[in-house]
Amino acid sequence: MTKADERRQFRFALVKDILRCESVRRLPHDHKKLLFRWLANGWSITDTLPDTSRIRALEKAAADARRLRAALGSLDGKDAASLDFNYSQTIPLSTRLYALEELANDADALARVIKGEQADIVRLRKRRTAKSIANTLSMFGIPFSTRNDWDVDDRNVTTAMRCVMFAMLEAGAKKLHWGTTTATIKLGFQMLTDPNQEKAVFSEGKVSVTAEEAESARLLMRELPIFNGIKLVE
Repeated sequence: MTKADERRQFRFALVKDILRCESVRRLPHDHKKLLFRWLANGWSITDTLPDTSRIRALEKAAADARRLRAALGSLDGKDAASLDFNYSQTIPLSTRLYALEELANDADALARVIKGEQADIVRLRKRRTAKSIANTLSMFGIPFSTRNDWDVDDRNVTTAMRCVMFAMLEAGAKKLHWGTTTATIKLGFQMLTDPNQEKAVFSEGKVSVTAEEAESARLLMRELPIFNGIKLVE
């Protein structure tokens, strides 16, 4: 049996178990269809690898710049003076050495920025996804329990956990783990009940921006290539 077949069988069993849960069974038919539709579009965390190609290229540029600087620094004094004389009309050797040092430091700094931005993107996507799924569970009256849910008769897999797993499956997530569903539910519930989410974090004129809206704007700026990694850490 292929992995695709296993996922299809798991999805079928998951849907059947969700429909058997008391909190879902009592919903009207059209509400059940709407629940699964919203869940199917609720997972926005992608299993993307870090942008290793950019990071590795920058780290290699930094390492090569340091090696070249070290090689130039090990030249015999006469040879260094000869090169410096030849460069006197353009860029002196000492300036070139300083530029190589700057290049190495800036490339390292930019690599660190990209790593930090990618971690921030993952964090913001998790928060947005958790809030969206928590909203869906709340609207359909599904308990946020992650242990011993009263309407589940086997294991410690609750209705909410099954709903999150369904959302992950529909989004094509490769790493499926019940621990992820639990963490998502807890984070979503925390965000739904956090009064700071509704507070304005800054205002300009007649426009007020809540903490949630500010996070969405920050995620958008992080995800757009034009903004990604263009500012070095001071």
